[in-house]
Amino acid sequence: MIKHLRAGGVASLTLALLLPAIAASGTAATTSETARGIVYNDLNGNNRRDANEPGIANVAVSNGHDVVATDKDGAYSLSVDDETIIFISKPSDYMVPVNDVQLPQFYYRHYPKGTPQALKYGGIAPTGPLPKSIDFALVADKSKPGKGNGGRKEFDAIFFADPQTKNSKEVGDLRQDVISELKGTDALFGLTVGDVVNDPLDLFPEHNAAVAEVGIPWWNLPGNHDMDYDALTDEHSMDTFKSVYGPTDYSFNYGDVHFVAMDNIEHLGPNKGYRGLLTDAQLAWLEADLAQVSPDKLVVLATHIPLKTNATTSAGVNTANLPGLFEVLGDRKKIYSVSGHDTSNSWQMYLGPEDGWKGISSFHHQVLAEVRGGGWGSGPLDARGVRAADMADGNPNGYYHLNFSGTKYTPRYKAASLPADFQMRLSFSGGEGKATHVPTGPSGSAGFTTPVRYQPADWTAPQVPTLTANVFDGGERHRVEVSVDGGRFAAMTQSAPMNDPYISLLRATNVGAERPVRPEASSHLWTAPLPAKLEAGTHTVSVRSTDPYGQVSHSTTTFEVAAN
Repeated sequence: MIKHLRAGGVASLTLALLLPAIAASGTAATTSETARGIVYNDLNGNNRRDANEPGIANVAVSNGHDVVATDKDGAYSLSVDDETIIFISKPSDYMVPVNDVQLPQFYYRHYPKGTPQALKYGGIAPTGPLPKSIDFALVADKSKPGKGNGGRKEFDAIFFADPQTKNSKEVGDLRQDVISELKGTDALFGLTVGDVVNDPLDLFPEHNAAVAEVGIPWWNLPGNHDMDYDALTDEHSMDTFKSVYGPTDYSFNYGDVHFVAMDNIEHLGPNKGYRGLLTDAQLAWLEADLAQVSPDKLVVLATHIPLKTNATTSAGVNTANLPGLFEVLGDRKKIYSVSGHDTSNSWQMYLGPEDGWKGISSFHHQVLAEVRGGGWGSGPLDARGVRAADMADGNPNGYYHLNFSGTKYTPRYKAASLPADFQMRLSFSGGEGKATHVPTGPSGSAGFTTPVRYQPADWTAPQVPTLTANVFDGGERHRVEVSVDGGRFAAMTQSAPMNDPYISLLRATNVGAERPVRPEASSHLWTAPLPAKLEAGTHTVSVRSTDPYGQVSHSTTTFEVAAN
């Protein structure tokens, strides 16, 4: 456990503890100064402290290493060097100002000399000398009942993983496919867990302008495609991102929930790639941050690279130093972790002692399906000129609605531009005969566009036709059942990871620009054999999925048995 001192009940890492970590990083920042300021109630919302505007006590303020709480007058002081971002952790009862594209303004960059290396996309411009007072405005939350946070404990949020736009055309696809249906949402805020864009960092402004149309504050976390690839060291690999969005490790509060965003991407140098890592210095900051947070709160930890996946042990899709993270979090009872990055599969994992987690309850880690799906350029076009972009595991591209009620959370996947109740896709495989059709167009609510037709057969193994339900973003705690021709529901079997029959057939029957991504093994497929003896004619199958939060989804389709 990384130890820190406490003064007056406020957790703070000592400077002596931090200096070795800074020196070891190789950063050129050496000048040490003291930053001071006030966190205040901006009564008139002009983002400037006026004479009658009081300070706010007990707001967490950080320099990325130390975390202190403001005193009774809202005052704080922190040491800074020549590459420091000072930021606050938004309290539940207040909102932070946003700029013209809905980005929260909760930080101040102190880079008097700017990024020390010339970067293709600019990095951080010189900020000049340290201001006499670095003040932060907060506005009291006045949300309507049922929509607010503060004293009201229920609220909604929107989570994106990997929008990953790479040009104006793809920003347009994002706007048509996702943003247009989110306008007017009751969600309090949005969060993107990395890969905001797909390498061209000068696309940040255009991307932000599109997402701003949703009309709610939008927090962002960097992904590996948001890096300055030409940075010589990891220390400056997110400088262009920081110039737009602020710190890459930060926290904020809504209701009874403490959200923590952390950059777990280590840049290994130009043309050397990256790996998933949370450093000791980051974990020291996290421990200091959580020392300000009641153990009764729910902690939602967001990273870009998954903490762990079942798919591979690759350093590019798993996070090193996981035991260190578990040690910092070990006395927390209420934790939910989300990430993105895995372009082929979404995962629901419940980590336990076998994974190194020693907490009282299992550790829920969710790898989110992607907004871009398999890629904005993959799959058949629809009438709007937007491609289907199904993921390699058969998930349609989409995003998440998350409801928070006190410390309870309920995620719900939303397939982009498709009905909210489209939560699974049914398909058939096997049997002596062949289907008489192929899927056409982008994902549909029933998967196939016409009934599957089978020739007569005894349907004995291994020829028995199999129904497959791809339950989008499903996990081991989902219960999936099937009913044939109105009969009793019976349990389906969650299969070992395998390719989704739908996405496999879609790829086999579409070529060129219409072709979707290559299928990869899906973790959220359930199967059941069809009854061994069925009369000729049309039959109906209904599938019912119940998730761990009690949300029930249904899907029904038909198949045809040909007469002898």
